Amino acid sequence: MQKRVCVMLGAGLAVALSFASAQVSAHHGWAGQGEEQFELTGKLHRDVSLAGPHATMQIIDENGQVWDLTLAPPARTQRAGLREGVIPLGAEVTISGHRNRDMNRFEVKTERVTYDGKNYDVYPDRIS
Repeated sequence: MQKRVCVMLGAGLAVALSFASAQVSAHHGWAGQGEEQFELTGKLHRDVSLAGPHATMQIIDENGQVWDLTLAPPARTQRAGLREGVIPLGAEVTISGHRNRDMNRFEVKTERVTYDGKNYDVYPDRIS
């Protein structure tokens, strides 16, 4: 009986640890981003999405390159005033943040989105 309980507890622990490691790997930290501040202007290609661990959006630059923008977690992004529909598709925006260290990935961990003269500071404590 004791052996069976230990096996069940061990299996439960393994499931819990695998779930926790999946959560950590899905989190968009800052380790993969460059040190230098990166700024880019483009047109909104995909609206803000508040799904997932971080809000996201996409812009397209003047060369036709689509950039994936990783914003703050949804609640923090909303507190900054940035929600779905706030910026119209095709509108020009400027973003500031840190580009992915892999230059083959067009992804920016974004601290600020500027549209029509208004700043949406999703990471105000990181803005220099």
